[in-house]
Amino acid sequence: MADNCDFTMKGLRERLPEAFSKVTSETCRSIMAKIIQKEDQYWRDDEKLDEIYAGDARDEELAEVGSPTEGVDHYLVEK
Repeated sequence: MADNCDFTMKGLRERLPEAFSKVTSETCRSIMAKIIQKEDQYWRDDEKLDEIYAGDARDEELAEVGSPTEGVDHYLVEK
């Protein structure tokens, strides 16, 4: 489809049946494998970020970084 796209609905409707006829079970398997790989990478990256920010959050809670007004109490004060 991308190789023969004319960016019109008419062109899309004309070419879509042929494009769908070229989709095989192997095409679907390949796409799903790539999606799973991307999801796995997302979860690995998310876990790394959690580890980084968990340390920052703990430091802030203990008011070990930043000004003395930071920490849990800083967020609980009504403004």
